[in-house]
Amino acid sequence: MRIIRRRECAEFAKIQSWTLVYGRRKVGKTTLLKNCVKSDLYVLIGYGGSTAVVGEDFVAVESAVREVGLFLKRGGVAVIDEFQRLPPKYWDLLASWAPSGVLIAAGSSYGIVHRVFDKSSPLLGLFAPVHVDIIAYEDVLAQVRDPVLSILWRDPWVIPHVSGVGELTERARELALVARGLIGEVFAEEERELTETYWRAILLVAEGYWKSTDVAGALGLKGGLASASSILSKLAKMGILRAIPTLGRERYYAVRSPALSLILYAEAKYHISDLGTTPTDLPLGREAQFTVGEMLANYFGGTQRYSPREDIDVVLTRGRRRTWAFEVKLGPFTREEAREAVAKLRKVAEKVGLVSLSETPPDYGDLSIGPRELYNMAVELAGKYGVL
Repeated sequence: MRIIRRRECAEFAKIQSWTLVYGRRKVGKTTLLKNCVKSDLYVLIGYGGSTAVVGEDFVAVESAVREVGLFLKRGGVAVIDEFQRLPPKYWDLLASWAPSGVLIAAGSSYGIVHRVFDKSSPLLGLFAPVHVDIIAYEDVLAQVRDPVLSILWRDPWVIPHVSGVGELTERARELALVARGLIGEVFAEEERELTETYWRAILLVAEGYWKSTDVAGALGLKGGLASASSILSKLAKMGILRAIPTLGRERYYAVRSPALSLILYAEAKYHISDLGTTPTDLPLGREAQFTVGEMLANYFGGTQRYSPREDIDVVLTRGRRRTWAFEVKLGPFTREEAREAVAKLRKVAEKVGLVSLSETPPDYGDLSIGPRELYNMAVELAGKYGVL
């Protein structure tokens, strides 16, 4: 499996105080901890919280916790992975060792953040939180150079299974089974059940139902809009969905991981798990739109927004100013398409740009970005964050 260097590594290497690392399952937290932190002790809490792995040995969790204490008292660095599985009865003991040494607790649950920072928690005030998301597009692109493959490889668990969009399409059925298992595991770590309602909501978003009102109507919930909004908000907090602000009051809900989004779209649209069919068309353009938009927001500074009324792919704002608007395409722009796109974009923002993942667009706007320009921007950003 190829390891993608990522910006979080530099941040992890500098950790010098008690830190709570959290994020969705399979986003690379353990890889970062093992590759970027010079720890004296690494402990993995097992399912159920009664046993732990220390080195290559299975031990009782109490023994593992006490070993953590020994290293902390000596001023060492200890890592407790899958911290959400550690029974809270040990939290007082951990708190008694603060601020000795450096304790890094990593959890695959967003609920652990609320429990650790709850006003009644003995660990309150001892940890600084650090969130780990999927890999930044520019970090992948700067190393892989392929602007399309880099979209898929943002989610680390996909890397050993997919070498391109064609392979993702061919293996969609088996990947759909993995995807449901992954999401089920996310729910299990949150001590929730992946109910049929939540699963349907996720599939609806993957299929393109981005507004909470549309999801509410499709689900037919008794609570209507309020229930749908609550479900989507919880899924966003769990790292499964992402809420993208628009130029209006709505939020555009999307599956956070581009690869997961495409796999779930295939499941929703083609029922690949049941029928064993191969999807004929996947909305890769949609994923390119929001992924490239994230990188452009990082590059130019500002908030990434979507404009549903005008159907403009990317709008960057600073305060109330609309600084940039972009049209993003997988394929090339014809001259006519470029002129029409620029005319539409100029109605929305101060500056406008065209982005193509296949070739540099005609020079009608303020900026034309093709694969080479995208790569150069990615290298600049990755270098800024110490990735290269």
